[in-house]
Amino acid sequence: MKELETLKITNQEGKEIDIKVVTILKKPDNSKSFLLYTFDDTKEKVDIYASIIKEENNAYVLDAITDKEDWDLVQKAIKELAED
Repeated sequence: MKELETLKITNQEGKEIDIKVVTILKKPDNSKSFLLYTFDDTKEKVDIYASIIKEENNAYVLDAITDKEDWDLVQKAIKELAED
């Protein structure tokens, strides 16, 4: 796996953690951005996580994806990444 960019986020407990950015997607209407990320990029196979990403108070905040249309878009992107 290629070298991934590291991003610092604050989790729900208020702890700052490092994640590895796989890619960032935008909805076609640019209303939301989605972050595909992992915690460990050293393995051949990695778990990929997805969240809505927003910037608030000069920090990145992740929210759960709850809309089916959004989740379908993200799943399609993950499938395409897995095929590469």
